[in-house]
Amino acid sequence: MARRKANEDQDQSGGADRHEKARDLAEDALGELAKGREDKADRLIEEAKQLDETALQEVVEDLDEDAGSDPDAAEKLPD
Repeated sequence: MARRKANEDQDQSGGADRHEKARDLAEDALGELAKGREDKADRLIEEAKQLDETALQEVVEDLDEDAGSDPDAAEKLPD
């Protein structure tokens, strides 16, 4: 629902493209964090924030929703 609202708020002249690019950067930052590359993740987050800060908020909301659906998921990872 948050994604739909943010997309509705985007103007028709490329705001949606900026929003998607910012989401992609935020998701790439998560990947870099998982690899232990905090400096690179920080740069990606800052770049995403400059493009569209609401995209970062959406990624965080998605993470919260995913964590809420199975709070023990991390413990179930294969060895």
